[in-house]
Formats: sequence, structure tokens, C-alpha cells
Amino acid sequence: MKKIVIGIVLFIIISGSAFFFVRNSDGSEIAKSDKQVENELIISMKETKVEKEKIEKLLTNSSKELKDNGFGEVGLSYSNEERILTAQVNDKDFLDDNKAQIENIIINTAKEVGFNDFKIEFWIDDRNIAQNKEDNELMESLDKVSRAVSDVLKEKGYNNLSYSLSGISKNEIIIKGIDKDIVGDDELATHISNAILSETNTNYTVKLKKKSESEIRDMEWQPILTAIKEETNKKFDEYRGFAYSFNPLPLEIIIKTNINKSWFKSSGEKVKEIENYVERIIELKIEELSIKEIPYEIIIRDKNNKKIN
Repeated sequence: MKKIVIGIVLFIIISGSAFFFVRNSDGSEIAKSDKQVENELIISMKETKVEKEKIEKLLTNSSKELKDNGFGEVGLSYSNEERILTAQVNDKDFLDDNKAQIENIIINTAKEVGFNDFKIEFWIDDRNIAQNKEDNELMESLDKVSRAVSDVLKEKGYNNLSYSLSGISKNEIIIKGIDKDIVGDDELATHISNAILSETNTNYTVKLKKKSESEIRDMEWQPILTAIKEETNKKFDEYRGFAYSFNPLPLEIIIKTNINKSWFKSSGEKVKEIENYVERIIELKIEELSIKEIPYEIIIRDKNNKKIN
């Protein structure tokens, strides 16, 4: 089902509902159901936001506690879909000696931030110690670069500038923003370069560019795509994955399910329910973010990856 997202989508929904009231005796019940779905989604997305904040605190605070206790080499990551926190260590002997203590630090930190219902798994990095050290140093350097760029942009009044960094490994940094005023600002580029030099003791050439229309579109839609992935995963047991593609338009939003249409008698109803749920997420996020119009298509796939809507 292909759609064109437009800024007055809520007006269309309201008008359509009013028409539905006239033509159907049970229209009020359907409208009420739609409103309930919307209210549930709003609550769910607020809960998701709160949980993300807790996860960020868990990872940040756990990393600090691990470092303070001599386990600074332990890396942490979290999978939202699987609700698994992964602790990366360098070798098996280290894990055998310290697993219980590392787990306790993470569990206690989770209690402090009010986060629960997750699993802890350990992953042993099989690369050599020198490579791991080099990777850690690179990550620390990138973090310093990012903070230096952010500080300078804020100092110059670009408080809401969305930007991305690239080319850092070549001692060249390309900063792409949505504000055309930064393009060709040699003074700003020099200021950023000096700030990075002060932080990292490395001299970078800084280039300022404006994001292309497609890059801006992709960036603007990321919060919507993330919300679709998170909320459908929370809502439907049938959910098994998510994908999307901007090229070529229309944007394809793909929901992968474990539905087997050959034996699931009510699969058609479930497919429609999922599709409507995704549409409602899109509508709510478009209204929230004021995203410009873009064609999109929602695709629901069964357990064999066959399109079923």
C-alpha cells in the first residue's frame, strides 16, 4: 500500500472518520478504537524514551564503575530488540577470574538507575591485545574530536546544528551540516581545527559542507524509522525484524514477521493490524517532527520473506 505523507495528514484522518460516522452504524466504536491505539502509542513511545535514558545511564555509569575498579578494558553494548547487555573482554582467563565481579557491578548499577528485565552476556574478543589497545585509543581520539567540534559550534551559536563527521582517519575532517551558512566559513574551520589540535595534539584539515537533500531526508526520517522498529517489536509477538530502503523512492518500510499464512487463519487481520499500527506511528512522528512530504510504502513479510500485504 503506497502512501504520500503530507503535512495535513491528521486533517485527512479526522475528515475521514467523520465520513465514517455517517456511513456506518458502528463507526463510533471504530473511531474509539483508533483513538485508543493512538493513546497507547503515545504512552508507549514515552516509556521507550524513558527506558533509553535508563540504558544510557546504565552503560555510562557501569563503564565508570568498571574503570574505577580496575576493569577499564571491559567494553559494554546493549541490544534493544534482544534486551541483552554484552560485556566485551580480551581473553578467557581474564573472564574466568573476574566474571562474577563484573556482573555484580553491572547488576548493582542497573538497580541504581531503575533498569531491569535484561540479560548479561560476555564476548571474548579474539584479536590481539595490541590491536584492542589501538582500537580503544582511536575511539578515545574520536570522542575528543567530537567534543571539540561540538563545543566550537555551540560557542559560535550553532546550538541546534545537526552535523556528521567523516574522513577522520586521513587527518581530514569533513563536517556536514544542514545550515548552509557554515559552508566556506574558513574562520570557523580554523577555529575547529585549533580546538581539535589542543585536545588531541593532532593537526586536522577541516572542511565544512552542506548535507545534500537526500542526506537531510535520511537524517530527518531516522527518528521515525527507529520508532517503527522499537514500537512494532514491543507490540507484536509476530515481529522478527525490520529493514528500510530510500533508494529508489518510495521509501520502503519493511516489517518482517514469523506469520505463516498457510496455517494462520486470521493472518490477514493481523497483517492489517500491523500495517495500521506502523501507519499510526508514522503519522504521530510526522506531526511531532514536522517532516516534509515523502512517498513511502509499508511492506509486511511472512516467515519466508514473502510480501503478504
